[in-house]
Amino acid sequence: MGPGRKLREVAAEPDGALDQLQALRRRADEDYLHPAADRPPGRHQLDLAELGLRVALTRARYPNRADGVDQYAVTVSRMQLDRPPAEDDVRTVLTLAFGATASQARERTTAVSLVRMFRVPAEVGVGAHQRHETAGPE
Repeated sequence: MGPGRKLREVAAEPDGALDQLQALRRRADEDYLHPAADRPPGRHQLDLAELGLRVALTRARYPNRADGVDQYAVTVSRMQLDRPPAEDDVRTVLTLAFGATASQARERTTAVSLVRMFRVPAEVGVGAHQRHETAGPE
């Protein structure tokens, strides 16, 4: 059984990878939409110990200014940092976290990196667009 298949099986379990990754994304969305006054919005991290993967997610404008694009920065690594995570595992993690939007993920990883890095656009109606629309006139 390949690692991607194991990931899909673990994802289907109650409180499995699917639930955990969606909760991670919700935390990043909430942090972005309603930042805490006592700390800057930041990175949210999840260890999928049964798979040996670590996923970190941040939602912000890139570049970090008013005209920046509302995106997620996502990193996927093996917890041991012994080699980059397998392509099948990375694609499955992105799909579980972002659904159909995962196909729009753009990799930002260098050839020698043990960490896979991606930018994923935020969905229309969630995040900056929603925050901007509900914030009232500027």
